[in-house]
Amino acid sequence: MVTHSNRVVLVVEDDESIRNVITDVLEDRGYRVIGATNGADALHQLEQAKPDVMVLDLLMPVMHGWDFMEAYAEKTGGNPIPIVVVSVNSALPRSFNRFGVHSVVRKPFDVDDLAQSVEAALELNVAHSN
Repeated sequence: MVTHSNRVVLVVEDDESIRNVITDVLEDRGYRVIGATNGADALHQLEQAKPDVMVLDLLMPVMHGWDFMEAYAEKTGGNPIPIVVVSVNSALPRSFNRFGVHSVVRKPFDVDDLAQSVEAALELNVAHSN
């Protein structure tokens, strides 16, 4: 199995049980995972670490995913980290591409599909940084 121990994933999900499942799946595949409960928490986490990929829920209290993506894009000047959106709605407007949305995984999700989406987003990030 490929190890991703030097790769960090920020998981932004308000539902603790879903966040824990995503964390367990990614840690089992060798990723280091940082958790955030909403967009505001995620922005704070991004001050501490620079993840390689983000897994982002859209419907959250305090700061939902759309506001987070706007604030994050403003903060980074449009140099986004690839984002895998996890949502009950798999149809997002194309304008989300400008925020670095790599893919959308629909809830309820298959853990292997989620892990493959994170891996594909990671490969994209590595290709752009070389």
